[in-house]
This record gives sequence, structure tokens and C-alpha cells, in this order.
Amino acid sequence: LITCESLEKEYNDNIQVKEAEKAELDQILKEPKLEVLIQTVNNNEFYAAMLQLENYRASECIVHDPICGSHSYYYIGHWGKVKVAIVQTGMGNNGAYGSWYETKKAMHFIPNLRYIFSVGVCGGVEDRVALGDVVVSKVIAGYTDLKITDKGWNNRSLKNVLTEDNFFQFLSKAETQREVQEKLIFGTVLSAPWLIASLDMQKQLMKVLPEAREAIAFEMDGYGIIQACHGKSIECMVVKGVSDLADKNKKDNWQPTAAK
Repeated sequence: LITCESLEKEYNDNIQVKEAEKAELDQILKEPKLEVLIQTVNNNEFYAAMLQLENYRASECIVHDPICGSHSYYYIGHWGKVKVAIVQTGMGNNGAYGSWYETKKAMHFIPNLRYIFSVGVCGGVEDRVALGDVVVSKVIAGYTDLKITDKGWNNRSLKNVLTEDNFFQFLSKAETQREVQEKLIFGTVLSAPWLIASLDMQKQLMKVLPEAREAIAFEMDGYGIIQACHGKSIECMVVKGVSDLADKNKKDNWQPTAAK
């Protein structure tokens, strides 16, 4: 039985793979059927994703990055009939270990990559979602790369978001329960390397940024992924549980539940 506690112990022990085994395991990343990458950030998100992964222990590999000397731990197994890799990144779109950087690295080490999901927790917009809801991005709107004019703010429009139809096909292959699929809430997800914990800031963004007026959630990682995939044949999607309402009452106690 895999539990959060056992995964945490294994992760914190900083698993070492012998060089002979590493060369063999690295080849798994190049397999044609490995097309899906799941990105997580904090431990609650990582453990929740790992608990869904079948037969992962024999497929674990460490990828060394020669540029900055960092290691990424890819855990490879199956979600239902879908072969996936799970990686834990740093928080935010940018930075040496953020979602943009890890996506670029994954594109190099996983040559057949077609889909990237940013999973975990997010802040919801009050009156549009509730704690524990699962939001899915129809649009991933960044609000850092902006063109500011007298008429308002406009962000870059990036088109790599996975469609609803393709997402439901993925869920079917991943053998996701129908009752779970029916509870998903699709909409615009705002993404930037800022943690929003202010209702006033939400209102300000909704006044000046067109996409914000339809937003259902705030998060910090999806836009980095979609930036890294711009111009590539890789589709992206944010799928996250609402752990707070991005206001002054933000706390982390809902994160374990929302991450599941």
C-alpha cells in the first residue's frame, strides 16, 4: 500500500539510482507511448498525483541537467491505460526550477511528449467556484506579459490549451470515474508568478484585464508551461482543486483535500 507517508520518506531520502540502472531507466523517457507529463509543485500535489500512479517503482529515473547541475526526478507509470511521467517543479512560472524551465527540460528528455497537465491546488474566484471544486482551463491567461494602452491591458494570446473533447478522451483512457468527470468546472484560469490573497487585487485585475472578467481561478504555473510550448505540437491544461478563495482568509489547511 502506497501512502503519503511512505512516498514522503522515499522522496526525502533523495533516491539514488546506480549508473548502470540509470542508463537503462533513462531510455524509458524516450519510449513512443510516453506522451503525457504531469507537473506538480508542493508536496500535497505531488503525493496526490503519485497515489494515482500504478507500477511506478520499477520505472523511476533521475534526469541530470548539465546546464544548471540540477536533477529532476521523473516517476513513470500508468494512470489507467495512459503512460505518464510525474515531476515536481519549483513554484511559479519562472525561475531556475519553475514550470517554464521544467517544461523546456522535459521537451528535451521526453521526445514524444504531446500533453502536459499542471495539477494540484489553486485559488478560486468567490461566487464562481467553491472550496474543493476542480477547475479545468479552457483558457490559460497570463497577466505578466502585457500590452498596456489607454484602452486597457492586453496579454499575449497563446493557443496550446487542450480542448474539452480531447481532455475527456484522456480521462476515459485514464479510467477516471464518470462521477468525477461530471464535477469538473471549465473556464478561464489566470496564471502568473504571484500568489493572490487579496479580494481587492482580484477586483482590480477584473477591471483592467478582459480575460479576468471570466476567470474562475488563480494559479502560478500554467502560463509558464504554455509559454514553453508555444509553437510546439504539445497541448497543455491546468487541472486543479480549489483550496482557497484567493483572499485575505487564504490558508493551506484545505490543500491536502483539494489536491486529491
